[in-house]
Amino acid sequence: MISPRPLHRILLVDDHPFLRAGLRATLLRILPDVEIFEAGEGLEALDLFARHQPDLVLLDVHLPGMNGLDIIRRLRSSNPTAHVLMVAADADPWTVRQAMDAGAVGFISKVGASNVLQEAILAVSGGHPFLCERSRTALEHSSAPSDPAHQEPGPSVLSDRERQILRYLAQGENTKSIAALLSISPKTVETHRSHLMWKLGLEGVAALTRYAIRHGLTTP
Repeated sequence: MISPRPLHRILLVDDHPFLRAGLRATLLRILPDVEIFEAGEGLEALDLFARHQPDLVLLDVHLPGMNGLDIIRRLRSSNPTAHVLMVAADADPWTVRQAMDAGAVGFISKVGASNVLQEAILAVSGGHPFLCERSRTALEHSSAPSDPAHQEPGPSVLSDRERQILRYLAQGENTKSIAALLSISPKTVETHRSHLMWKLGLEGVAALTRYAIRHGLTTP
């Protein structure tokens, strides 16, 4: 059995300050001597990782500028030994699989995260994968034939503008910021977003984000 490695520095990446504060408090209760760095978006996270080389990264999926899966790939590319524990609101099987395929060592849901955080940290710091009960259940109740990537329309049905808007949505941009980036009105952005959901048979920005991740549409 691999012994847990000492944790001296942890990078906490989430765009919600209150959630970061809660996780920080839990971490300091578990590991009172650990040094914690915080980031609210992807580029900041990559910069902090490069400067401080943390022993563990706690990372959300949906972040402004760059989603968590792209961050994992970037981290693992620069440091193959990087230990990443995904802490996400979505515990659906496709998000869990994408995270683990990208190189995450573990996956826990934000729902009840404080209850399993110590167990998860002990596992991943020892080199063992860890899935919370919610994510394990999601995987156990899924099967390959029901994979939405095999049933939903492919990206070829989308116009160039719809792809642009989908990419920005997946990067965490809101309607107003997308309108500014593309020099169009917020109303036009909302119309395109409605068309995206209609064309793809999806509902909500979270579902559109997962679609973009599955089909590699999060970067130009």
